[in-house]
Amino acid sequence: MKTKFWIGMACLGVAVMALPSCEEDEHVCSLPAFAGFRIEPLVWSPGDSVTVTAVQSTYGNLLFKAEYRWTVECADTTFTRRYNVVYDNDKSDPYIGIRLPEDFSGNRANISFSVQYSYSATAPGSAPAGVQGEGLRGTITTTAASQLWGTGRGSYVHTW
Repeated sequence: MKTKFWIGMACLGVAVMALPSCEEDEHVCSLPAFAGFRIEPLVWSPGDSVTVTAVQSTYGNLLFKAEYRWTVECADTTFTRRYNVVYDNDKSDPYIGIRLPEDFSGNRANISFSVQYSYSATAPGSAPAGVQGEGLRGTITTTAASQLWGTGRGSYVHTW
């Protein structure tokens, strides 16, 4: 009986030693990179529906909340939009949709966009650089601002 016990213990020891060591993977967040603004339509007229989208060239990962803020300032009207998403569940490009009033006048709009991302894991050491996309305008940069969140900011003056 003692022999069976020691043989069993020896087999168990060999089995434990054969298992690979399990190191905990470090989970590091990554911020998205932006390629610029898509503006549709390019020429604005009274009564038009206009959409301005911040186009991502690469997506982020392990990000919890994204808080988007938009401002579009025209000669006589200012449009704003502020909204939150759980980024890892909704990685769609952020946008603002506006409807120009019937008495709209002007040929210039100042577009401002900002975002704050809350990390779900270890903060990234840096943020990726965006690459200007074809047909897109302006620049949007992201920054690993702190150990808790990252930010993004961009602007563009649209004239037609």
